Amino acid sequence: MIPRIIEFEGYRARVEQDPSGMFHGKVLDITDVVNFTARSSRQLYKHFSQSLEIYFARCKEQGIDPQRPAIYD
Repeated sequence: MIPRIIEFEGYRARVEQDPSGMFHGKVLDITDVVNFTARSSRQLYKHFSQSLEIYFARCKEQGIDPQRPAIYD
């Protein structure tokens, strides 16, 4: 069974599965929008962590700090 909430390095994401079987995830507890998709449950954490790495890199390029979930501040 696939968890509805997954965690990675202090970030949480809600994951839903559409009728075609594709998984859609959205990072919670921050106002910036960070989403990811995965074709299988095995790809969920990989794509979640990759989406965060992309988010961190974009923040660095823009010279801003990435948001941290408010519940961890």
